[in-house]
Amino acid sequence: MPWIPIRSVDKHVYSMLVKMDNNYMLTIKSFKKDRIVTVKKLEGRFNIIEEGFRNENFTVDEKDLKKIMKEIIELEYPRSHKVMVSEQELHL
Repeated sequence: MPWIPIRSVDKHVYSMLVKMDNNYMLTIKSFKKDRIVTVKKLEGRFNIIEEGFRNENFTVDEKDLKKIMKEIIELEYPRSHKVMVSEQELHL
């Protein structure tokens, strides 16, 4: 997937996640690939894994997803102008 401007990435990622089928994963990477946020959709819930400034795991439902993603993107990518977003199927 192409590079997405940081100012619109939260809306773009949220719409992708809501439309995504179960057992799929979305990855957001910085240019240097030293900060990675992975979101896995499993049975209608979203497992968010942060690897960068913070190393944390969250499990949220669709109601809280938009707010959490906006906070994570602002924290993990404060000086980025663009991020790479990719989607792939999980092989469970």
